[in-house]
Amino acid sequence: MTNYPNMFSRFRIKSMDLKNRIALAPMGTFSENRNGSPNEKQIEYYRARARGGVGLVILEGQYTTNRTDPWIDYVTIAGTDEQMQGWALLAEACKAEGAKICLQLSCGLGRNAFPFSDEQMVSSSAVPSFYMPDTLCRPLTIEEIHDIVEHYRIAARNAIRAEADAVEIHAHAGYMIDQFMTPIWNKREDEYGGSFENRMRLVTEIYHAIRSEVGEDYPILIRMAATHDFPGGRTIEEGIEIVKYLERLGIDAFDIDVGSYEHKQWIVPSIYAGEACMLDYAAKIKEAVNVPVLNAGTFTPESAEKALADGKCDIVMFGRQMIADPDMPNKLLDGEGEDVRPCLYCNQVCVGRLYENRVISCAINAQAVFERDYPLKKTDKPRKVAVIGGGPGGMEAARVAALQGHQVTLYEKKDVLGGQINAAATPPFKERLRKFNQWQKLQIRKLGVEVVFNKEITADSPELMDADRIIVAIGAKTFVPNIPGINNGNVVDILDAHLHPERIKGENIVVCGGGESGCDCALELAMEGKNVTIVEMLDDLAPNAMLDNRNPLLFRLADYKVKQLTGHTVKEITSGYVLATDRQGLEQKIPADTVITAFGMRPNSEPANRIAEKYSTTAIIGDCDKVYQISKPVREGFFAAWSIH
Repeated sequence: MTNYPNMFSRFRIKSMDLKNRIALAPMGTFSENRNGSPNEKQIEYYRARARGGVGLVILEGQYTTNRTDPWIDYVTIAGTDEQMQGWALLAEACKAEGAKICLQLSCGLGRNAFPFSDEQMVSSSAVPSFYMPDTLCRPLTIEEIHDIVEHYRIAARNAIRAEADAVEIHAHAGYMIDQFMTPIWNKREDEYGGSFENRMRLVTEIYHAIRSEVGEDYPILIRMAATHDFPGGRTIEEGIEIVKYLERLGIDAFDIDVGSYEHKQWIVPSIYAGEACMLDYAAKIKEAVNVPVLNAGTFTPESAEKALADGKCDIVMFGRQMIADPDMPNKLLDGEGEDVRPCLYCNQVCVGRLYENRVISCAINAQAVFERDYPLKKTDKPRKVAVIGGGPGGMEAARVAALQGHQVTLYEKKDVLGGQINAAATPPFKERLRKFNQWQKLQIRKLGVEVVFNKEITADSPELMDADRIIVAIGAKTFVPNIPGINNGNVVDILDAHLHPERIKGENIVVCGGGESGCDCALELAMEGKNVTIVEMLDDLAPNAMLDNRNPLLFRLADYKVKQLTGHTVKEITSGYVLATDRQGLEQKIPADTVITAFGMRPNSEPANRIAEKYSTTAIIGDCDKVYQISKPVREGFFAAWSIH
């Protein structure tokens, strides 16, 4: 008997019968061939998630045309038999594993398109491009609009031929179709602009074009935002008006999300969004319509089960969680929930690579989208592997080496595994990081990895002499600049601030350093009611963070009234204040009962290099080579172990 009876109950949308209520949310992988057709990586990625137990696979956006966004002109197969044949390969791969498949059909991103081309972007009207706000988009002509509709008709015809089980109209948060639906972006004065009816004309014509090809019993879904969450964008009341219209039109199910690029924190929600972050909006839509509602957004298995039990949605969708662990549904069904690798919602590789025009993967699952490239197989030549350092990189190396049949010993100089995660995971919004730490420790225990605590390994340690392979993952050290007063009793290093909160005295807290770590610490303390000020030398906080993470972080800092003193350098720390100066040399004294130093980390490279110089079979991974976020040590740990032969 499963602990998730609602998730594993059958469900039907028109003719599509689903074995459970778990769907793979659509998310671009950028893994297709140059002409837009699926290649082996993409097919195997979707096959793995279908095999993992989802009831429904919704493909990433399939472009019906390449005549809109300049950056998608590479999709030369749009509207052709070759595209249909690719869809058929994807459909068969998923259906053979027991899942149904839905094609998400897109005509482009419009003003939200990636700036991978110098050509002028297009939209419903002459509105600014999101990524290049000084550049106006070109309004689509009537003829181009009619061509979009016709290509949806062709796509629907090809979906039937490819044996897809459903199609979804991609009217997602502020993309091309939504730009026609929404007054702030639609300034047209012809039959596609102005009144509500005119603004809905494009999606209406697309729906009729699809329905004319697929018949009455075939499911047509639509993905759209219940609300845009920015001034001038769609309100929830307007969202309800739209879904009622679309239900009358004949839409069979609503895939509901929230947000837009303008206030970008919902497109790929970060750790700051909390659990099931868009569910309440989906519930409002469900109250307004009589057809099924699907919902995604930072679900855990527990919150997903509760959402279904409470009737707030009909199907729960997992995107990044299924990238992190494609076998999640089967593990839950088999009572192995503790073995589900928890997504961190860090966005580092699954989203970060999109901005680089690269094939995505995952910060904690290096096999994602590379399932066939990096299989884990038992070796016929077991090696003795010494892993030095029990942080996330070292534990991943130990896990993968043990999975492949090697004899692994993990040395940790402290009495606990986890490394810097133990400090970084203390804020309440870092629960996913804590769960990942627990997951790693559980996996290496189950695999029989020998863990030696309180043992610092150096190049001279005899333990290394009989190791066939050595993996060094000893991490980084905090950077301590030469500032007068930095060794005062009221000064606490950021790692100690997390691990020993009793050292934080008083109400006035100054965090010196406004990178992501300093900001997270400041937010955690502000949530506890402290009066917090961040002092940062640069002009912006967390300047290197991607927009999808930086925006919600800054929003939360504002919500909790964290003071921000950017463009200031810390000159002195005293028992009662921090002295900082701006670029003009003007001094400011910030009251401080406790000062937290967050000046960044430096690689602990010297002892790692000494080991590598003595033993040529050594791999140096993670922060002891170059400081980065968690994706680097974990992925490098995977590859260091995977490559042992």
